[in-house]
Amino acid sequence: MKIIIIIVITIIIVILPVSANAQTNLNEVNQKVCSRFEGDLVKMAAIMEELRRRKGITETRVAFGGIDSPIKSADYQITYAAEALAFQKAQKYTSLNDVRYSLQTLAGKILRAKAEVRKALK
Repeated sequence: MKIIIIIVITIIIVILPVSANAQTNLNEVNQKVCSRFEGDLVKMAAIMEELRRRKGITETRVAFGGIDSPIKSADYQITYAAEALAFQKAQKYTSLNDVRYSLQTLAGKILRAKAEVRKALK
């Protein structure tokens, strides 16, 4: 019985801090990658703002539907990616695969926004 208690205590002392440290590292990685993505979104939003200013467009907010121009489409995709980014930053992960999958999904949304900004600039 003493040996089982010693083994359990050893597991608690050794494994739990490693697990907590791994979780912290996953969350740190998530936050760093999100910060990089956020920089991309800020740049795209600034590009679109300048494009709207140069074309004399004062309002392009699109919440749902009614996306009939490349500028509106780009603005919608940037907003969509920004909302996904905010959600991603709020998540706490315990699995590397979960973090990887979520960040890949977010990267796809940001790449879609970049493609729409390119179309709007043509």
